[in-house]
Formats: sequence, structure tokens, C-alpha cells
Amino acid sequence: MQLLVNKAIEDFLASNHAEILRARNVAISNPVAGQNWLVDQHLLDWAAHQTGKPVEEMFEDFGAWLARQEPTRRLLRFSGRNFAEFVVRLEELPGRAQMVSENFAMPPISVRSGGMEMLQVTLPAGAIRWTALLAGMVRVMADDYGALGLISVEGHVISVQISDEEFADGRDFSLSPGTPKHTQQGRT
Repeated sequence: MQLLVNKAIEDFLASNHAEILRARNVAISNPVAGQNWLVDQHLLDWAAHQTGKPVEEMFEDFGAWLARQEPTRRLLRFSGRNFAEFVVRLEELPGRAQMVSENFAMPPISVRSGGMEMLQVTLPAGAIRWTALLAGMVRVMADDYGALGLISVEGHVISVQISDEEFADGRDFSLSPGTPKHTQQGRT
């Protein structure tokens, strides 16, 4: 699983920060420096430093990029018929990740309703990078479902206020490219 995560990070950097990936390749040609690239988050930390972005912003960008990748998008869309249902079911994400790979450690996610279409997604206090990554995914998925919402991050809490569940047409959705496509409301 670690290799898949590293590959995804490399693909993200190649599509958004190619110059950083080239600099990284030069750095890893030195065997001592290359040892630093064995853990995936170091590459994103280093990329954030190279671009002058805050580390959390780089992780949020990576989360948004992941959610735009069609296989990931299809898996995420399978989590709910509408955006609110998708957000509520984020609690299931760590368990689903464990089904894919037992050694993939994702922190627990808690979702609670704050009334008036307000949801709060909470991760452990030490999971700031995970919080940023998940916030990026949530932002993209709001657009994907066609929902109008205000998504804000404060520490390890993502607040999602849904103003209009059907603000715009959501993107077509199907579990596989060969099946008929349906919108989030199930129309053809």
C-alpha cells in the first residue's frame, strides 16, 4: 500500500509541480539523501517547502487532486446519493481503507450534525495532515455532487455547511466506465 501512496504523490507532483519532482529525482540520485524519500509525507513536506506553501495547503491540494482521479472519484461517490450523505459516511473511510490493506493506518473520523445542514468532521488532534487531505477531498466532492456549501477547517475539525444540496447539476456518476451513467439523483 505504501508504494501506491508514494506513486499517487509522485503523480500529483508530476501533474502540478513537475519542477519539484525533477529536483527530487536529482536529490535521490545521492544514496544518502535518497533514504529520506522512503516515507510518503516527507515528499509532500519537502514539496511544500520548495513551493513556499504551508504543509497543510499542500496536503489539501493532494486530497483535491486524489478526488479528481476517476477511480477514486467513483469510490467516493459510492459513499452517498447526495453530498450530505457522503459527508456523514466519511466515518466509514478508515474501515474501508483497512479492507484494502491491513497495514494502511488512517485515523478515525467522527461526523456529527450541528443542525441547519451543518456537519462537523473531526479527526484526532494530531492528524492535521489527514484533516487537510480530507478537506481537499470534501471540497471537490461538493462540486462533484453539485452542492453549494461552505467548507472550513479549524485545527482537526472540518465544518461543512450545506446551503443548497442541488445548487448545480452534479457530474455524471457510474461505478464503472462501461455502465449507464446517472446523476446524483438517479436520473438518466
